Amino acid sequence: MSRHKEPEQKKGKRRSAKKRPSGLAPVRRGAAAGNVRDVLTKGEIYFRALFEAATDAVFIGTLEGRILDCNPAACEIYGYNREELLKLTARDLISKEVLPQLSKIRKAIAARGRLFGEVVTKKKDGALFPCEVNVRLVRMGRSPVIVVYIRDITERKKAERVRNAAFRISEAVHATENLGALFRSIHLIISDLMPARNFYISLDDAKRDLLTFPYFIDEFDEPEKPKKPGKGLTEYVLRSGEPLLASPEKFNELLRKKQVESIGAPSIDWLGVPLKVKDKTIGVMVVQTYTEGVRYTEEDKAILMFVSNQAAMAIQRKRSEDALKASLREKEVLLKEIHHRVKNNLQVVSSLMNLQARHLKDGEAMTLLKESQRRIRSMALVHEKLYQSKDLARIDMAGYVGSLAQYLFQSYRIKPSLIRFRADIRDVALDINTAIPCGLLVNELISNSLKHAFPQERRGEISLMLRPEGDRTCLLVIKDDGTGFPRGFDFRRTKTLGMQLVTMLVEQLDGTIKLVRNGGTEFRIRFREPKYR
Repeated sequence: MSRHKEPEQKKGKRRSAKKRPSGLAPVRRGAAAGNVRDVLTKGEIYFRALFEAATDAVFIGTLEGRILDCNPAACEIYGYNREELLKLTARDLISKEVLPQLSKIRKAIAARGRLFGEVVTKKKDGALFPCEVNVRLVRMGRSPVIVVYIRDITERKKAERVRNAAFRISEAVHATENLGALFRSIHLIISDLMPARNFYISLDDAKRDLLTFPYFIDEFDEPEKPKKPGKGLTEYVLRSGEPLLASPEKFNELLRKKQVESIGAPSIDWLGVPLKVKDKTIGVMVVQTYTEGVRYTEEDKAILMFVSNQAAMAIQRKRSEDALKASLREKEVLLKEIHHRVKNNLQVVSSLMNLQARHLKDGEAMTLLKESQRRIRSMALVHEKLYQSKDLARIDMAGYVGSLAQYLFQSYRIKPSLIRFRADIRDVALDINTAIPCGLLVNELISNSLKHAFPQERRGEISLMLRPEGDRTCLLVIKDDGTGFPRGFDFRRTKTLGMQLVTMLVEQLDGTIKLVRNGGTEFRIRFREPKYR
């Protein structure tokens, strides 16, 4: 037997209707689609309680956009009373940008039975605000209705913009070339968060006891020149290290207390925040308005303060980068000057040897002196190329070898019609520590060919190939089609200074050398450029 029994209904008596919950709109049988039934179920009572208590705006309406019911939160959020809202349609509450999409939205709801997204809607006073919309198609009576949940996401969007602003400022450090470009980027980023038509950044130059204004945009005032700190609002924030929202009332109060002085055109609101790096105030960032209807709030002050932390780090980093670049430019100039002076000194030595050679009677001694001159010239040429190069670390070997070969042909007074020179150098740039011994090798081997390979004005060709082979390894090939070395000649055991130098230089480069006799002379040298500290 059931423990619960329905009470029997007496004849002639009608069951009394359930009491309508408070706040429930009166409903007529046969009224418009979506009206609540005369007799409410337990589920409907629960729904009504949730409907009334929800902090988000909730609307019940037709697919065509007519509003059938709304909760108190909807009235509070949109600024209408309930009777006013029930006379409106969806078109009255959405922004004009969304209106062209309304038909498409209705079709999507009808097809899927639901829709979720973000949209901009409009309050009674015309103010627009972003909201999150959750739409459900439900059955309440004979015809379907839609239940629309709307959540104001203004604060969330504002927080996202602030976080995004901090990220954009960080990105600007890498994207901008100098401080001026960084300041312009910061100005644009802040303009997305608040009115910032009038914006400036002031930096403290403690060493010179100056206040500088590297970025200054204002409707009325001219850009400020560097000056000694005084008693302006900028200096007030700089001294206190605290943000300041100076409304006319606050500014007058500071004037009365003689804590500040009036400087420049009078603004309606002046908002300045300190730029701090590790608790040290390096400057001040300021926005101000001259328009009566445009004012700043404490919330704006908090946002600008948050952004200023990112801006201060970005400015300090960019200043450090600019100082480092300036230091590097100074060092580059100094290094270029050093290479220039080394080249000049080597040329002086070469000139002294040339003068000395004029007083020599011994032909062999004169020849040795001339050969030493050529070696000095090959080293001087390295420093000359570095002085002329944009890259002070590495030498383009194509240009260097071409200049060296031209000098050697002129030095030996070779007629271009007799001996040709051909070079094939593929993308090889060497450190000075490798380029000098490599250049001396080229000097010795080309000199050897010019002196011995083409006797009695014999015609011929000297070729040079230098190309990379794998990781930091290079192949140098110098060959001629001249008379060649005598049979049984071992260049490693010769007593001539030139070939001794070749062997020593190959060892210095930690390389290998191979002599090929095939219708002339060919030296194949492989060496690996070390990683210099």
